[in-house]
Amino acid sequence: MDLINRFRRFMNGRYGYDQFGRFLFIVSLVFWALSGVLRFTPLRRLYFIFWALNTVLYAYAIFRILSKNVWKRAAENERYLRVRERFIPGWRKFRTEKLDKDYFFKRCPKCDARLRLRRIRGKHTTKCPKCGTKFTVWVLFGSAP
Repeated sequence: MDLINRFRRFMNGRYGYDQFGRFLFIVSLVFWALSGVLRFTPLRRLYFIFWALNTVLYAYAIFRILSKNVWKRAAENERYLRVRERFIPGWRKFRTEKLDKDYFFKRCPKCDARLRLRRIRGKHTTKCPKCGTKFTVWVLFGSAP
């Protein structure tokens, strides 16, 4: 128990682990795996490049965890989160639309609203809840009516 308390006292006032640190560790792990694959190939220079990138990213992640400059590390994490939010919502939307087996997504031809419709095979007439436009939708793959 004394070791845990000593570690807590050591980490007191330090920044710690966050989303950007997790990203750095994951990218570092990918570079480590690539360097391991390329180590025994004729592409020896790429091995050294990936090994160096792995070492630098891992060292920077550890530096961020142990840093006492909390404001600067929090600002770095905020910048990372802003950049990540540009890419993640598109991925979440794509994953939701492709993996949903009971519904499919269609855009309204008039107001371009995104509609979530039941996946029932056949020809259906639907009404946009936003603008009230009625339009026809064909469902080729889905459950039988």
